[in-house]
Amino acid sequence: MTVADTRLADVDRALAEAAPLPRSNGELVFEEPWQGRALGMAVVALERAGIPWAEFSRQLADAVRRHGYDPGEPAGTAYYAAWLDALEATLREAGVT
Repeated sequence: MTVADTRLADVDRALAEAAPLPRSNGELVFEEPWQGRALGMAVVALERAGIPWAEFSRQLADAVRRHGYDPGEPAGTAYYAAWLDALEATLREAGVT
């Protein structure tokens, strides 16, 4: 298991209840390349800032609720848009940005 695999497993556990990562047959699902980049960016930024995943998970659940549900929007797009909102809020709240 690589370091990246370990980090992703940690992320999966932290987000499992509030806003789990989109998967299909156990594999992560990205509708667009930017979605995978957003996930990677958050993993690195939060790790380097020393911000616990529990805090990001709370922010992500809030962002998903704020975003709401638009049946015309792809699920992955909605999720990762909320993901970026949560990342910005988490970093801002921690005084990183």
